[in-house]
Amino acid sequence: MAFAIKAAAVGVAATLALALAPNARAEDPPKGLSTFGISGKIGTYPVGMQLTVRDHRDFVSGHYFYVKTLTDIPLTGRMDGDILTLREPSGGAFRLHLVSNASTHGQTLTFYNSTGLAGTWTQGVRTLPVEIGFSTSYDGPPRARRYEEMTDEPDAVVEARAAKFLKAAVRGDRAAAADAVSYPLRVNGDRPKTIRNKTELLTQWNSIFTPALLVALRDAVPHEMFVRQGMAMVGDGVVWFDAKGAKVINGR
Repeated sequence: MAFAIKAAAVGVAATLALALAPNARAEDPPKGLSTFGISGKIGTYPVGMQLTVRDHRDFVSGHYFYVKTLTDIPLTGRMDGDILTLREPSGGAFRLHLVSNASTHGQTLTFYNSTGLAGTWTQGVRTLPVEIGFSTSYDGPPRARRYEEMTDEPDAVVEARAAKFLKAAVRGDRAAAADAVSYPLRVNGDRPKTIRNKTELLTQWNSIFTPALLVALRDAVPHEMFVRQGMAMVGDGVVWFDAKGAKVINGR
């Protein structure tokens, strides 16, 4: 699975193309720690996961969360070939294998030449299928502060601000959503525009928050957001946030 993200820089209708989960590669991978952001489903339940591995082969640490609760669940585990076994404190266990979107005939799959994981999650007599794909990655261990490029505030504060905007927009609380915007707000679409203040946002609400956009906002996850050039994104770039609130909306 390959992901491409499009976003507008503040005040400029620019496109930032980022390949988050590249096709399988044949060259030798770099050595050391790598951290992967992962998303997908356990059964019908949307989940996110973060895994840190060494030399793209050995499990080091990780956690996962259900999108419904956004509570991190710690994981322990080990790799055996291309099989990853993970366990959580409550007794749940993952048995996953690496998958690729390109021909890897004759190659041993690693986190470097794979695009995701598939398998099962089991707890007691309950077993659910798991399909998750790599969405982001970077060299090194997990960052102590995910949003340090944006602000000195704790990560929880940044995520709460993003969640406030998303929840308010989805439920139609226009005043609360307007309060969670960093003006001027850039709105991209067929006719890009700049919203200078709350009054303009409320006046143009219906043309901005279309049914398609609201669906995308409903599915957006304001947790462990991807950060680039001082902004964090949700929903594959549907909204980008700076340190003060929603800064760019890529319309639907």
